[in-house]
Amino acid sequence: MTALDHALNWIDGELVASGALIAFGLLLVGCGGLLWRFGEYTAARAMALPLLVMGALIAVLSAVGTLNNVRRIAEFREAYAVDPSAFVEQEVARVQGFMSWYVYTIVGASILIVAGLAAFLIAGAPKWKAIGLAMIVLGTAALHVDLFSKASATQYLANLALLDGSPAAAERTPAPSDDGNETRRTS
Repeated sequence: MTALDHALNWIDGELVASGALIAFGLLLVGCGGLLWRFGEYTAARAMALPLLVMGALIAVLSAVGTLNNVRRIAEFREAYAVDPSAFVEQEVARVQGFMSWYVYTIVGASILIVAGLAAFLIAGAPKWKAIGLAMIVLGTAALHVDLFSKASATQYLANLALLDGSPAAAERTPAPSDDGNETRRTS
């Protein structure tokens, strides 16, 4: 596989995760709307607005990520066509640049979940319990994003590290033969 193939596979994985989050966000918006319209109890009314806000936030942020990744497809193809070696170098630098942020987002999402749990358990008012639940949902969605994003970025970086960017080398990988000598095969 070429570096471009790996890049497009990485984008496909990101699009699947984003699509799942868009659907989840829209589901939350729908549930919030139903609670707003049909909720008769104080707790149901209190949960409507946090669900609407968190669902909209998750759906919008995921849609923005989806649009950015769709835009990258053409950019990746163009950059690879111009200079495959430079494309690999740029991608390795870009991925290594955002990999350091995973620690911060995991800590932030965990704090959000713990704060939401505290708000839910300590607060007496339904409004604060609903806000606590919404914080837990948002933190969980952020951990979902990080889990899949970090796994796919790690694999993508490993695949790029195996390539030197030249089309001929990227399309052939050394494989040991049965007699111990290396042979080249196309993938």
